[in-house]
Amino acid sequence: MRPYTDRVALSDGATIRVRVERGAMGHVMLHELNSNNWRGGGRILWYGERLHLMFGDEPHAMQNPRFEFAGTVEEAAEKALAFFVECAETCIQHAKHEGVDISACYTN
Repeated sequence: MRPYTDRVALSDGATIRVRVERGAMGHVMLHELNSNNWRGGGRILWYGERLHLMFGDEPHAMQNPRFEFAGTVEEAAEKALAFFVECAETCIQHAKHEGVDISACYTN
């Protein structure tokens, strides 16, 4: 497995990819890397074929059937990428609809 997924372009011109960080105990942390957010993005933990969205240091099992399980690290990384892209695009579309500057999607 490569340490990064391929980049995906968002509708606002930013790109997202996922960095794969393997843990000592068999778990994998999947880090969102967004070209418009230098502070970093979300994290998803893959452990025992289950994906967990991280809130701080607390893992919360994914509830969406499209993102709940992955059989391999590669599949987990691709599902994490799809999740992060979907979240970013939803924020971008909402900002456009509300007339909010899209840069607000990449700040607090």
